[in-house]
Amino acid sequence: MTFYMQNLLLYSAQFGVVVMAASLVALFLKKTDPRARLLHWQLTLLLALILPFFGRWETPEEDPVSITVGMARAWNTPTAPVARPVPWVEVLAGILAAGTALFLGRLALGVVRIALYRRRSQPMQGSWHEAEFRVCGELATPVTFGWLRPVVLLPEDFPHMSDAERQSVIAHELAHVRRNDWLYAVSEEVLRAVLWFHPAVWFLLHRIELEREQVVDMEAIRETGNREAYLQTLLAAAGLKPSADFVPAPLFLRKRQLAQRVATILKEVNPMNAKRMAMTLTASAAVLGLAGVMVSTILPMKARAQESRGASSEGTPKSGPKVLHKVRAEYPPIAKVKGIEGVVSMEVNIDARGVVSDAKVLSGPEELRRAAMQSVLQWQFEAGGYPTRSEVDMTFSLVKDSGERLALGALRRVEFDKVPAEVQARMLPRLPVKEGETLYADTVKEIQRAVTEVASGYSVSFTEDQVLRISTTPQTIRIGGNVQSAKLVKKGKVVYPPEAKAARIQGTVRFSVTIAPDGKVSNIELVSGHPMLVQAALDGVRQWEYQPTLLNGNPVSVLTMVDINFTLSDGAPPPPPPPAV
Repeated sequence: MTFYMQNLLLYSAQFGVVVMAASLVALFLKKTDPRARLLHWQLTLLLALILPFFGRWETPEEDPVSITVGMARAWNTPTAPVARPVPWVEVLAGILAAGTALFLGRLALGVVRIALYRRRSQPMQGSWHEAEFRVCGELATPVTFGWLRPVVLLPEDFPHMSDAERQSVIAHELAHVRRNDWLYAVSEEVLRAVLWFHPAVWFLLHRIELEREQVVDMEAIRETGNREAYLQTLLAAAGLKPSADFVPAPLFLRKRQLAQRVATILKEVNPMNAKRMAMTLTASAAVLGLAGVMVSTILPMKARAQESRGASSEGTPKSGPKVLHKVRAEYPPIAKVKGIEGVVSMEVNIDARGVVSDAKVLSGPEELRRAAMQSVLQWQFEAGGYPTRSEVDMTFSLVKDSGERLALGALRRVEFDKVPAEVQARMLPRLPVKEGETLYADTVKEIQRAVTEVASGYSVSFTEDQVLRISTTPQTIRIGGNVQSAKLVKKGKVVYPPEAKAARIQGTVRFSVTIAPDGKVSNIELVSGHPMLVQAALDGVRQWEYQPTLLNGNPVSVLTMVDINFTLSDGAPPPPPPPAV
């Protein structure tokens, strides 16, 4: 839904910019032939409608990672339900759809109303082969509708008008018939129903409607040869009480157009010849086309990512919590270099708010686990009101493109970590790539060989921010608390604070803990917990030691979450938890 709403917003912006450009061009056409102005606005409408088909679309980069959400099941007794966030995108889409339905319903009722007017009308004496003329007592102004068998409905006072006034009305309505204006009017009402929310659409349709009537005025005056009688007829129609009912058809007069139509009639604008008309429309089309190209380049609509050969598609679970927000997993550069693909299976704990509270890796390639964990820990699930657990399979697959080298990005800089200066001086000249050049997967392998030839014991990695790092110590990785707790070899004693016990304080203290490569706790950061329990938990965790975590045979630093639960043995209910620190 968000994808379509985003494109609707972008298209609305493009539509508005094109109409603004057309308004600037219209300033130069203000005193020209009404036919040129009408064609200009109709050209604007056509360009705005076809812009999504010929404008620029922004295609997202091919995602080498596909995600499938597995089954979910409750593992705890449900607690009190929490308030669900308001789905604003769905609400907005519902409002837009409801508005379109109302306008389409209004259009349908208008068509039915015209049919009823015709049925209740009486044929008028006279012979006009282009249309059928009928008199209807329910109308205050003439109305023309129909395509193959056009009908002109006239008000009941039409026979009492003077001959000049009747000729003016008939000439006006027959001009609409010859131009098939009823088809244009209905099409424009359909467009108004679809884009009813856009002010530029209303403005553009109003301009087209006005210019169409001015063109018809000019044709009717040319046919009757009586400008004064036609103007008098128009002013007389302005004095009639308008009908409140909507009909999708060209009317003889809409009062909001009276001043501009009268002003155009009085100006006596000379018609353009064919050559000048063509030049004017060519210039208009060039300006509008340039505006369309510019706005579609600056504000391109979003295309869906194309599926590539060798990439899996994203699946949808048959049951379990709905995923509201996903964070794209970054394919580890070192995994790209080694061509590592596979599925990382994780068990995810989801709290009552739908937030991922913890996750642990069940299986999957070691080089892909960190990226998968960092992605899933930022997911947002639908709030269920109670904790749940879900299994997530994250599939990493490289796009196979034969004949092309796998580019990792432009090299920003080279960094050395714990590498002696004399070794750096020997390594730098042998690197096959310089800063600013594109780094390829096979080039990283060459760099690793060159580094090893200079001195053993150093590893090469290419980070997400395009930095080539040569170091002796791998980077810190994130591991779920459940997984890391299995490696705990020494656990310091945590003493229940007497003052907290006396106050009946219970709860959980959560820490973000960094474990050094030797397994000792090197850093502790408080995430949440009651102030009366924090210090005791901190004193205990500082004494913990873990079994070293190995990555490619080398010990690495680990970032994990540690929960210390304080529970009174008598089972008394705990007080409400304090706000997270």
